[in-house]
Amino acid sequence: MTEDITPEVNLSEKAHIECPYKMYERLHQQGGIGVDPNIGTVVAGYDVLAAVAKNTEVYSSSITEDGRGPRHMGINPEPVQDDVEEILSRAHPIVNALFTADPPEHTRHRKLISKALSPRSVRALEPQIREITTTLIDAFIDRGSVDFIPEFAVPLPVTVIADILGVDRKDIWTFKEWGDLMISGNIDMLSHERRREVAHAVVELHEYFVPRIEERRRKPTDDLLSIMVNTEVDGEPPLTTEELLPIIDQILLAGHETTTNLIGNAMLVLLNDHALMARLRANPADIPAMVEEALRWDPPIQCTYRRTTRDDDLEGVPVERGSMVIPMWAGANWDPAVFPNPERFDIDRPMTKPHMGFGFGPHFCAGAELARIEARIAFEELLGRLADIDLDETSSDLSHLPSFASRGYKKVALKFNKRT
Repeated sequence: MTEDITPEVNLSEKAHIECPYKMYERLHQQGGIGVDPNIGTVVAGYDVLAAVAKNTEVYSSSITEDGRGPRHMGINPEPVQDDVEEILSRAHPIVNALFTADPPEHTRHRKLISKALSPRSVRALEPQIREITTTLIDAFIDRGSVDFIPEFAVPLPVTVIADILGVDRKDIWTFKEWGDLMISGNIDMLSHERRREVAHAVVELHEYFVPRIEERRRKPTDDLLSIMVNTEVDGEPPLTTEELLPIIDQILLAGHETTTNLIGNAMLVLLNDHALMARLRANPADIPAMVEEALRWDPPIQCTYRRTTRDDDLEGVPVERGSMVIPMWAGANWDPAVFPNPERFDIDRPMTKPHMGFGFGPHFCAGAELARIEARIAFEELLGRLADIDLDETSSDLSHLPSFASRGYKKVALKFNKRT
């Protein structure tokens, strides 16, 4: 491949946001790499993306040019306006941490989170997750209908995260609002007014958590926040408040938004395949395979970002130092060289290589096991208690959220009967 035949793409185009998989198919036919002139180099080929994800020295997760931590001001090239800077000045200092950090800082942060969210620790949460799930279903089961996203797919993971962090459940909708704004600030092009909204959310989140961090230092409990505040890693002192705030931010964001859209996207698959829904109801042991295929076929996170630290070459496509590279995880999941007939949803598909629905390499999602368990329990309970689940087309809006990086539906209304 040479530079002059590298396919040009427009990630922000509405048609792409509604159906990105046509673009991924085109990229795979032309080498697996494209260029969005407004953003950077788009990498969709599985093997080259795996190499990018592992090469943190050249492809840095610290995507800000000045090396400061993520300020959630969008991926716009325009400088942040003075009035927005004034709002951000009220926030705590922001540093790179975990998701936006490179080794060795990332390694230190990852060890801390991995201890708190180990498979064993997460499995111990199953009874609590099931209790939250059944309580949510209890609230609408006698009605025969549900606005699925706000009544189920949102409160399930947000409540779980609130409980894990040890904060009040009454604040979950505030977390949801902050999370939506800051996810947008991490992955989208933002208007001036949207930047102001995101900046206010950053300040409010810091004002909420700084006193709680200080309280856990004085009086630790058994929640995740206390573990993060007080645990030493490899003999080094516990993390500072500046390090903890972006990690808490990421746990809130990744811990609810991705799981919400995973559950919503998977439900749409079942609504379009009633035979599969019946199979899962009769054989709940197959639900984990359905969740994995949903993560491959229509993942909630389509892409993230890396910044190039030096000039490099990707399959013959030159990338300049300081330029943006977009790891298109969803595109890799549709690479026909790895997943034959990628457009087919097949829970019996042999996985010779792992899907990239949770990313790949050092920054593989630390909360993957939690998301898997939440989705599995959600569908075990939904299919176990609801019959004749169908889409209420008149009350639904199956257009997608206005983001090329995060994928979910705007409104999924369901009708059903109560199983007897």
